[in-house]
Amino acid sequence: MNALIDKILRSIKKNWQLYEAVTRETAVESIEFELGEMENIFSLLVLGSFIGLPAPPMQITLDLLPEMEAHLDIMLNKVDMANEPISNLFSVFEVI
Repeated sequence: MNALIDKILRSIKKNWQLYEAVTRETAVESIEFELGEMENIFSLLVLGSFIGLPAPPMQITLDLLPEMEAHLDIMLNKVDMANEPISNLFSVFEVI
C-alpha cells in the first residue's frame, strides 16, 4: 500500500513540475510580447512624425535617439518591405 501511495505522489509531483514549466514558459513569452508592444508604442511616441503623430520637442527626441537606433532600423525596414509581401514572408521564415 505504501508503494502505491509513493507512486501516486511521484506521479503528481512529476505532473506538477511539467505544469509549472509550461506555465513559466508561457508567462515569459507573454511578458516578452508585452515588452515588445510597449517598445513599439514608445517608438511611435518618440518617432511619431513618420506616421503623422505629433512629435515631442526636438531636444527630447535627440536625447532619446541613441536608445531608439534599433527601433528606427526596424521601422525603416518595415517601410521598405511594406509593398513587398514576398520579402516580408522570407524575413519571417528567416530563409536568408
